[in-house]
Amino acid sequence: MKKQGFTLIELLAVIVILAVIALIATPLITNTINTARKNADRESARSYVSTVEEKITEAMLEYPNLVVGNRSNAVTADADLRSWPCTNCGTGNTTLPIDFKGTAPQKAQLTWTDGKITGKLKYTNGCWSISADGSMTELTSDAFCN
Repeated sequence: MKKQGFTLIELLAVIVILAVIALIATPLITNTINTARKNADRESARSYVSTVEEKITEAMLEYPNLVVGNRSNAVTADADLRSWPCTNCGTGNTTLPIDFKGTAPQKAQLTWTDGKITGKLKYTNGCWSISADGSMTELTSDAFCN
């Protein structure tokens, strides 16, 4: 008589091998996903800072008496992150609209100095400090990031 199918031992051996592979692969995949999310937020922060610098520079050309303000206090409202404080920036306006693509920061504390944005930005998967030379450093233990 011919046997058909697999024995219980063979099936258990295959299940154990698959479980070991899953245990090894899961942390690697999770780490890759987390790194990708962090990198996406970093690029969103770069895009946001670049857009703000561009909009302020354009406004300075259009309104020669423009006085650019700062975000010295942490701003968390989405509407406030889509504008920048200023005086003499058009017909009675006190803010410049900042239209950007991508994710808005959850929190921002930025300063306009000598044509550059410096400060801190917090996103879902990371928090960054922006220096005057445009470099970004990840903040891991800063009160701003909490």
